[in-house]
Amino acid sequence: MAKHWVRQHASQHDEMQDVLERSLAWVAGNRRKAALGALALVAALLVAGVSVFQARAAREDAWNHLSLAEGLAYTGRADTALQTIQELSQSHPGSDAANFGTIFAGDILFKRGDYKGAAGRYEKVLTDAPKTAILRPLALCDLALAQESAGQAKQAAQTAQSFLDAYGDHFLAPQAHACLARCLEDLGQTEQAKTTLQKIALQYPDTVWAAWAQARLKKS
Repeated sequence: MAKHWVRQHASQHDEMQDVLERSLAWVAGNRRKAALGALALVAALLVAGVSVFQARAAREDAWNHLSLAEGLAYTGRADTALQTIQELSQSHPGSDAANFGTIFAGDILFKRGDYKGAAGRYEKVLTDAPKTAILRPLALCDLALAQESAGQAKQAAQTAQSFLDAYGDHFLAPQAHACLARCLEDLGQTEQAKTTLQKIALQYPDTVWAAWAQARLKKS
């Protein structure tokens, strides 16, 4: 058994040596081709490196634009913040930073009382962001609240229900439930509203949402 392994090992060694010798012979006889191949490899690596650097720089620029917009908004320059977010969307369309910025623009408009304008921003994120993006539940819940605030109870109830169907375990689910309950009350669907309030009290015990639902149930 040992001798067989030695013979096999010796045979493999001879084969490897033969391959190595042939490779060296090819390089010796084809130095120009080998040099060109090496240059092509270096060029490809340089192109890949530049592409990675440019992509990283673009991401950093996008997030810097978003940080600037947030700083402007928090210091009372909302109009300039909205303009900065618009520039971000134009220079980095479809990026995570741009979608975050669009939601932030919606929040600015919501705070101003421009609920339809805010809803338009949230809808844009739902159109632009991938279905797997973490922004989609934020935009969907915000859209329901904007529609409710704009007096569109029917649309808001549908949006809130869509949120709950897709993201029932999300941390914003209690807020979506509350929006749904209020909208159902506004639509005169009293029993459905009570069922939603009861669900809130059961699903989120010992929270402000449960206390809010129970207080509302007592009044109904």
